[in-house]
Amino acid sequence: RISLIFYKIFIIIEEKMNKVEIRKGLPGDAEVIAKAVFEAMGIKDVSPLLMKALTDICGMEDTLYSYNNTDIALCDGRPAGVLISYDGADYNDMANRTFSLVAKAMGKEKLNPGTETGPGEYYMDSLYVLPEFRGKSIGKILIENGFEEIKSKGFTRVTLLVDIVKPWLHKLYGSVGFVMESEVMFFGEPFYKMAKKLK
Repeated sequence: RISLIFYKIFIIIEEKMNKVEIRKGLPGDAEVIAKAVFEAMGIKDVSPLLMKALTDICGMEDTLYSYNNTDIALCDGRPAGVLISYDGADYNDMANRTFSLVAKAMGKEKLNPGTETGPGEYYMDSLYVLPEFRGKSIGKILIENGFEEIKSKGFTRVTLLVDIVKPWLHKLYGSVGFVMESEVMFFGEPFYKMAKKLK
């Protein structure tokens, strides 16, 4: 009987520890959003100058990686995951602004990475779960929450790009209904474009 009580207490504690809350991004989240963008792109070795530049970009209201376009997953009040998404119709303006600022920080005149999305679709740009919070389905929770928000805005088509050499991500996105659609070049690298139709 005592062991059963301890077991029930353990389950309650585990559920509380694994409770995930989602809120909209805030300007103060800019640094964690910037880290998420670099990690989602697979960029590990980031100079302090470039990290500061992207953090500043994430703290702005009208860029691709703005806190305005971000959902933050919290575990025990701590940021555990990030999902950046936005209306594809806004992509060109935001991309021009964003990549001009990135180019300036890198000492380059211009960056031409390619096009990720366009009108008529809602785009999930970057998904990242911090290493210490993996294995808790936070990525899926962020995606499913994103679907509900996107449907509430009247969209029926959601897209994303996924690295060709990361089959575990193909599996993750496939498990929530995304299907392969085409191959896209972005920053000179090939990606699969995946799409989901919302009902």
